[in-house]
Amino acid sequence: MLTATYVLLTLSIEQKKERHFISRLLQYVQSIARRPQEIDPVFIESQLKELISFAESRHQRKVEACLMPAVRAAEPNCTPLMNDLESLSKRGSAMLNAVYRCLRRAMRRSASQGKFLCRTVDLYCQNLLKRLDKEEQELLPLAQKVISSEEWFEIGSKFLAQDDDDAASRPELRPRRTGAATA
Repeated sequence: MLTATYVLLTLSIEQKKERHFISRLLQYVQSIARRPQEIDPVFIESQLKELISFAESRHQRKVEACLMPAVRAAEPNCTPLMNDLESLSKRGSAMLNAVYRCLRRAMRRSASQGKFLCRTVDLYCQNLLKRLDKEEQELLPLAQKVISSEEWFEIGSKFLAQDDDDAASRPELRPRRTGAATA
C-alpha cells in the first residue's frame, strides 16, 4: 500500500503544480483581455510552453500510459469514465492547436486577434481544469479501489523511472564533467 500512496501523492503534487501554472496563465489572460493593446503574445507563448511541457507530458506519461490502463484492466465498468477522460484530452489537443494558430495571428499585433487568443487560452485552461477535476474526483478514487498492490508497485516503478528520465534530461541536474575526471 506504500507504493499506492507514493503514486497518489505524486499525482496529487503534480496536479497542484499544474493548477498553479493554469491559475497563473488564466490570471494573466483574463486581466489583459480587457486591454488588448497590451497583450504580449510572446509572454503567453512562453507561459503556454511551460504549462504544456509540464501538464501534457505528465498526463500522457503517468495518467494515460500508466494509471488509466491499470484501472481499465482492473475495472471493466470504467469505460464511460475512460471515454470522458480521453475526450477531454482530445478536446484539449484540438484547443491547443487553436491556441497556437491564434498566437501566430496575435503576433501581428491585432487587438481582435489578441482578445480571441485570450479567450482560446482561457478555454484550453478550463478544459485542463475539468480534466484534473475528473481525475481527482473519479479516476484516483476508483484506482484506489480496484488496483492491486502488485499493480501499484508496477505503476510506482514506472513513475520512478520517468522521474529519473526527467531529472536526467534537465541540463541543470546533469552532473558536470571536469577535465580531471576524463583522464
